[in-house]
Amino acid sequence: MDDDEIIARIREQHTDLPPPAPPGAVAELEGVVGHPMPVLLKRIYLEVADGGFGRWGEALSLAGDDPYQFSDSGHLVEVYLSWIEGGPERGFVHPPAVVPLLTWGCAIWSLVDYSTTEGRIWGWDPNGCCLRHGLFLEDRTLAERLTAWLDGNNEDFPQPSAQVPPPTC
Repeated sequence: MDDDEIIARIREQHTDLPPPAPPGAVAELEGVVGHPMPVLLKRIYLEVADGGFGRWGEALSLAGDDPYQFSDSGHLVEVYLSWIEGGPERGFVHPPAVVPLLTWGCAIWSLVDYSTTEGRIWGWDPNGCCLRHGLFLEDRTLAERLTAWLDGNNEDFPQPSAQVPPPTC
């Protein structure tokens, strides 16, 4: 599925989306992160909606009037900054280009790598062996993860890449 098809399916399946994010909100986030938003994600935020898409419509908002509309976490810039600042407390250094997208509940998150044009997906699950190994690369791109959600695979929790050996804690 190409980007245009993904965008069309998001519009079809999520009929109560908020208006698109203002370009300044995208630019602010990119400035804070230090990397451009992956193209597909930027198109969704600027052409479709300021949050509310993705798994069960829970992608974080950039600038919406109600920062808690899609999650109890706030606006995306605030959440990102809390991840960067709180990384050492979790026992690891958070990669600055890896940006939260949405929460699954139980402290599990899907994140997007802004240093990759296709938006590699990362997962955060602190319920595994230890917090030091809570952040991991998945074997998916943003387009693949969005397509799975659009196809109804909302229970397919983040899983570490098969290319990375399992941690020993």
